Amino acid sequence: MTKKIAWIAVSGLMVLSLVLAACGPAATPTTPTTPTTPTTPTTPTTPTSPTTPSETPVEEEVVDTTAPQYGGTLTLATTRDIRQYDFLGPAFTPDTSFRITNEPVWGGDWAKGPAGGYGTGESDWASNYDIFDHKAGFAVESWSWTIDEENQEGTIIYKVRQGVRYHLKDTEAGRLVGGREMTAEDVAFSLNLLVHDSRTYVYRANPELHDAVITATGPYEVTVVAPINAVIPALSRLGNYGRVMPIEVVEKYGDMADWKNSVGTGPFILTDVVPGGNIALDRNPDYWGIDPVGPGKGNQLPYIDRIRYIIIPDLSTRQAALRAGKIARLGGVTWEDAITMRNTSKNLVEIQGNFGGGGVQLRVDMPPFDDVRVRRALMMATDFNAINDSIWGGLGYLLTYPFSYSQPYKPLIVTFDDPDMSDEIREIYTYNPEGSKALLAEAGYPDGFKVTALVTSTEVDFPYSIWKDMWSKVGIDLDLMVRDSGQKSTIVSKKEHPPITSSGGNVHGIFYLLPTLVGTAGGNAHVLDDPQINEAILEVRRMALTDLGAAMDIMREKIVKRSLLQAYGIPRGGAPTFVYWQPWLKNYTGETTIGYFMQTWWANWIWIDQDLKESMGH
Repeated sequence: MTKKIAWIAVSGLMVLSLVLAACGPAATPTTPTTPTTPTTPTTPTTPTSPTTPSETPVEEEVVDTTAPQYGGTLTLATTRDIRQYDFLGPAFTPDTSFRITNEPVWGGDWAKGPAGGYGTGESDWASNYDIFDHKAGFAVESWSWTIDEENQEGTIIYKVRQGVRYHLKDTEAGRLVGGREMTAEDVAFSLNLLVHDSRTYVYRANPELHDAVITATGPYEVTVVAPINAVIPALSRLGNYGRVMPIEVVEKYGDMADWKNSVGTGPFILTDVVPGGNIALDRNPDYWGIDPVGPGKGNQLPYIDRIRYIIIPDLSTRQAALRAGKIARLGGVTWEDAITMRNTSKNLVEIQGNFGGGGVQLRVDMPPFDDVRVRRALMMATDFNAINDSIWGGLGYLLTYPFSYSQPYKPLIVTFDDPDMSDEIREIYTYNPEGSKALLAEAGYPDGFKVTALVTSTEVDFPYSIWKDMWSKVGIDLDLMVRDSGQKSTIVSKKEHPPITSSGGNVHGIFYLLPTLVGTAGGNAHVLDDPQINEAILEVRRMALTDLGAAMDIMREKIVKRSLLQAYGIPRGGAPTFVYWQPWLKNYTGETTIGYFMQTWWANWIWIDQDLKESMGH
C-alpha cells in the first residue's frame, strides 16, 4: 500500500495531514528574539565567548497609528553597479533590482514580523530565514506537497495567483509583453529554467533537481514531480529563487541581462540604470498586493513612488550620506561605528541587527588541507580570544562552523558550554601553537608551508591580516590573492581557487541544503565530498518535510559535530552589527530581508512621512 504524507499551505498557513502513515506533529519553529550580549572571554587559550549571544534589554516599542501616505522617493546606497537582472548568470543570488521587479513563488509573510508594531512578531526578519510556515504566497496563492514512499517521489502543486499582470514598460521588451496576465505557463517556464539551465546557480548547486519534472497542469496550476530526496531542495529553491519571467522575453533575447529587457510582476519597475551612478525603480501602479495589517490594512501596495540606489563604494561616505539624509537606511554598521553614529546623529533610529558569521573554507581536495591534521593545526594556531579582545573590544562571540547565530535556528549550534561538546573538539578550538606545530610535523610539514588565500579587498585588514600574523607563528606563510567579489565568485565557481578562501556564512536559513558542505556549486569551496555528511543530509531533508525541529537535531548530531571534528572550516565570529534609519521612514523596524534573499522587499510596505522629512531639511 502506498504511503503518502501531504502538506497543504495557503498564504503561509500550513496544515499537516497524514494518509496511511503514522508521524509525529510538525515542530513549531522558535520565535525569534533579540540577539544577546556576549560574555567577555576570561581565559587566554580556550575560547570562552558564547556561541549564543546573551539577552539584550529591548525598549518598549512605540506603535505609530498614523495613516500611511503615498508618494516620495526612497534613496538607498549600494556599493557597486547592479549587474544581473535575472537568475540566468553566475551570481549566487540575483542583484537587488531583480529581487523586487520579479516576484518569487513565495516569500516571507510581512504580517508575521514586527510590521510596524501590528504584526505577530513570530519573526524579526533580521536575516535569511526559510521557515516554511512563515511564508506567504507571491506569484502563487497556495501550495501543497505529497510524499509517495512506495515510488520514492514527491509532488508539489502550486496554485498560481490570478489577475497578476506584467509591467507596462515603454521598451521593446515591455511592448512585447504588453502588460499581459502572468500565467501558469510563465511560472512553469521560469522554474524549468532555474533547475535545467546550466547558467543558473541552482542548476550548479542542486543537481538532484535536474530530474524534476515541472509542468503547467491547468490555467492556474503548476505541478512539480521530483525524487523524494529532492523535495526539500525543490520547495526551498523553487520557492525562493523561482522568480517569474515572461516567456517571450527570454525566448527573444535569451535572458534579461540588458536592464532594458527587465519585465516582471513585482511592486517596482526598473526604469533607469546609469552605470557607476544610480539605479531607479518606479512604483508599479497595477501591483496586486495589499497591506495586510496596521492603519493601512487593505491599501494597495506599494506606498512609495520610487526607489533610487546611489552607488557609494566607500563606507565612511555611506555613513555620512545617512547622517546628511541623502540615504534613508544603512545596515551592517559595526559596533565601533555605532558609537560614532549615536554621538553624531541623535535623530537616527537604531536597532541591533544580526551578528554576521562565515569563516575560512579549507579546500580538502588538494594539499595541504587534504590532511585533517593540517586543518586541525591551523585551527589550533588561531587565537579566537585575542581576536575578540583586539578587534571587538570583548563584545564578540565565537560560533562553531558552519552556522552563524540566529535565534530561530539556535538548535543547530554546538556551543562551548554544551555538555555534549567532546574534549577532542574543545582541544581543536583551543589556542595552542606548540600543539599546532606538533601536528604539522606529524603531517610532514615540520617547517610549515606557504599557502595562498583568495580574498576580497574588504577582507585584507580583517580577518586575513590578523590570521596571517597568528599563523606565521607556527610556520604557515599566508599569501593573499586579492580580487573583487565578482572575480572571486567566478574563480570559486570554476573550482580554480587556491586552498583557502572564505564564505559569508548565514546558511542556517537553508540548513537542510547545506551548500557550504554539500554539492558541487561555488558555495562548497571546500570541494568536499564527505560520504557521512552526504548520507546524513538526505536524512535531514526527509525529516524536514514533516518536523523541522527534529531535522535540526539530526543536523547538529550527525553533521555539525563531524564538521567540527574534521575542522573543515575556521569560524570568523563577529560582534553585533546595527541598522540605522531616518525617522521619516515609517512602518519600518529594522527589517533586512523578508524571507530568504528578499532584501529591500521591506520597501513594499513602508511609507515616507514627507512632512517630517521636509521639516528635518531633507
